[in-house]
Amino acid sequence: MGASASATQAALLAPVGSVLYSQTHVDTSDSPNGTTLYRAPAAGGAVTQLIPLSLGTLDLGARWSPYGRAVVFERVSTKQWFTQSEIYRMDRDAGRLQQITVGSSRHQFPVWGPSNWIAYIDGGVDTNQCLALVRPYGEDQHILFCPGPVDAVFQAPQWSLDGTKLFVEVHYYGTEGVNPPAYSDVYSVNAATGKATRISHLTTGDVAHLEISPDGTHGVYAWDATTAMEIVNFTTGQTLGSEFGTLYGSSPSWSHDGREIAFARDVAVPGTNYGTFGAVFVMYPDGSHVRQITTHPVAFDYYYPVQWSADDSHVLVNCTRYVTQGTHPGQYFSVHLLDMATQAITNVAANGTANEGAWGPL
Repeated sequence: MGASASATQAALLAPVGSVLYSQTHVDTSDSPNGTTLYRAPAAGGAVTQLIPLSLGTLDLGARWSPYGRAVVFERVSTKQWFTQSEIYRMDRDAGRLQQITVGSSRHQFPVWGPSNWIAYIDGGVDTNQCLALVRPYGEDQHILFCPGPVDAVFQAPQWSLDGTKLFVEVHYYGTEGVNPPAYSDVYSVNAATGKATRISHLTTGDVAHLEISPDGTHGVYAWDATTAMEIVNFTTGQTLGSEFGTLYGSSPSWSHDGREIAFARDVAVPGTNYGTFGAVFVMYPDGSHVRQITTHPVAFDYYYPVQWSADDSHVLVNCTRYVTQGTHPGQYFSVHLLDMATQAITNVAANGTANEGAWGPL
């Protein structure tokens, strides 16, 4: 193959799109007190600053619009953390910036759907939360669905593929006993009428993070405290794994075709007495065909899946590196792409973190 043909093939295989990532500034007590938002090409290249650092203001949960022409995020003052925040939209080139929600409550976890609505969570911090909608330019802001328990806490909503429904998870604690259990309810909510159908109810010892499959039929719970996972079939109610089981892993992420789940799992590093490596694994939704993707371990490097590419060939990952010796010990955060076929890990951002919805099509 000639040089020009090789270059053409490499260009065709290179990941496309842009990645949003943020850098967080902390105060003397190690609490976040400012963020900076950037856009970087997924394949590498020049970085664009979208929002500069402003101490006392946090811009959280930035996500792309479906076609990658705009960004939506939550803006909150550190002084109003428990009382009020608003949702903003911004053009992809740091152009027009517009506040699109109003009201004296927190407006969290904005997710731009395929039907020209932005879903978000309206309410307090850990209390009186509801699912809400607003148009991309701020019209028709309204509450869509409120669950029964006033202390029910939402995770970020997820749109159905056709934009007609939203899948949401709420978790809350019971009132019985000295150590009451935690409950997790998953709902399918009609985006037009607000009618909610509970499709899953799970009792656990503690709250977990849930990742729902693209078609809304399965979910994967992950517990930080036990580093265990549980896969739930919302149609049959069958489960695999548990909070204290042996299906170990964290940060699960579904492929777009719903056929695989990427997740992180710590493995021992050969030749070290205590060093571990946060490897990326994949498995099928039934828990079978578990295989390790990153097989070149580096002690104290931990990779966490964030989002698959549109063609499911790459996974966007956050990396946390712990430096325990030398003149600059500490935690270092970076963003990378993992090639699922070759194990190649390429740099997106040398300093920062990304979240789900951060990889856009343009």
